[in-house]
Amino acid sequence: MKTYSDLPTLVKVKIMAFASSGADGDLDIWKQALSLLSVCHDWRVYGKGRLYRYAVIELVNTKYKDNSDDEAVTDSESSDRESVSSLAESVDDAAAIDGGNSIRAYSNIKLIQELGLGNMVKQLLFDQKQPQNFNISRVGSLKTFISVLQAMLCSLPEKVEIIKPFTVMVDLVCFGMIRDTIMLDECRVAFKSAIDIMISKYPNVSSIVAMPTQPHEFFQKLILELAVGYDKQLAKYVCSMPTTVPYTLLAPNLVELDLRFIHSWTLKFPTIYPRSLRKIDIMFQDVSIDWDVFRVDKESKAIVFDNLTDLSITGDSYIPELRDVANANNLDLKFPNLERLFLSSCNLTKKDGQALMSHKLNWLHFEGSFIAASQLCKQPLRNLDTLFLAWLGLQHPEETDDFISLANEIFNKTDGIKRVQCEICSESGVKNVDGVDWPYLTHLSLAFMMPFKDLFDMLPKVPNLVHLDILINNCSDNELTEATEFLAKIKKQYPAPSSSKIKSLRLVDENTALHSYSRCKQTFGGVIEDLKWYCPQLRDIKFQES
Repeated sequence: MKTYSDLPTLVKVKIMAFASSGADGDLDIWKQALSLLSVCHDWRVYGKGRLYRYAVIELVNTKYKDNSDDEAVTDSESSDRESVSSLAESVDDAAAIDGGNSIRAYSNIKLIQELGLGNMVKQLLFDQKQPQNFNISRVGSLKTFISVLQAMLCSLPEKVEIIKPFTVMVDLVCFGMIRDTIMLDECRVAFKSAIDIMISKYPNVSSIVAMPTQPHEFFQKLILELAVGYDKQLAKYVCSMPTTVPYTLLAPNLVELDLRFIHSWTLKFPTIYPRSLRKIDIMFQDVSIDWDVFRVDKESKAIVFDNLTDLSITGDSYIPELRDVANANNLDLKFPNLERLFLSSCNLTKKDGQALMSHKLNWLHFEGSFIAASQLCKQPLRNLDTLFLAWLGLQHPEETDDFISLANEIFNKTDGIKRVQCEICSESGVKNVDGVDWPYLTHLSLAFMMPFKDLFDMLPKVPNLVHLDILINNCSDNELTEATEFLAKIKKQYPAPSSSKIKSLRLVDENTALHSYSRCKQTFGGVIEDLKWYCPQLRDIKFQES
């Protein structure tokens, strides 16, 4: 009889990941997951690698903390499963000022250090238990917050033996506005002191990820202080707050930058990117930007993104405003080594298309207007391995009447590309399928239930289609009935099977509350063979809940 030990390594890793799910950001779950280490030798081996990669400092407002959270691990468990210690005490005076809030900090770092497992740590997370319980609208509460964090860091061993480069994740959320500027400045100084302590004890940080769900004004500059402290070795910087990337982040090791500034942040700020960057992922919505960029090549009169291989842009601020900088100085934009390009909701000109379509580009994903997509596709596409285009439909109603002709223009240029995929998010663009001419399309996704007669009339016009996705979220009983009645009579309407190359069909329900999945599976059950008769290469039919 085979046991856990006989399973492939990848399966063991997945089992442990599932069993310890949530332990990366919750000390209570982490503490409970330590019991997995006593199952057997293999569970201990794979469990250690999984659990001790996460070092966590968790702030808790004990006024709201469930008593069960403080239960200790049983004595029968090994030292690997000792209870997580409280390493800092509440600052009661400050808490009393703020209406009785009592903030404590907990961490597993001391235990990891005592067990000599610091070399396994890959991530240090600053987190909060139930962040909605932290309101710093009064400075007293903010002082409590900072004092506890500082006490926690001070209490840690002087030499924390985390040898390998690791990631610091900051997910600190505080609600409320602070109006006492003098006290706020004092809090900033105290927080800066806490950061200095951390930098001295954890010198091997290579990545900083700061993506709080509710970013607070107080933490914006302080995250930058953290980044500046590690600038010499920082390889990755991820931030979702409306801050600038500091000018000191020009170290040659910074290769990945991820900035997500969204919604009501309309401030202008300078941003500078070092030439060492190979990957940029940016989301700007409703944000104005002033640009300082890589370098200006005076000989070719261009702003050159030298080493960039991977570029992802969501929002329309990036390219237009960067283009304005270039145009104001009579410069072109150049991305000579770009290999992967993701664009969503970006307005593009022909000149942008020329700049972005590097001769090394092999992967292109575009979501938005097909007028903008056509600017990209005016350039040679022969080097692409994958092309994905999504028409967002209702966001571009002006293109409804011209969608098919725009798509024809693009998809007739895609000969030689291994995977050509199109996602259509609104049926308004394909009400008349007679004009469809997509000879090289290989994958098609429909975000609506298209009448099956129209769909089957369209199949000969997409002769190389091998995979079809249909979203069935909102399909009505009438639509299902019409589809099944059409399939039941298909042999009468078509005297012979088609030459369609479709190999897989997936019917996806993203809204399980409407029960479209079960209704669709039950309704189509009796006509599957008729569908396979018409599409003889169809082997894989899936009804899927996402």
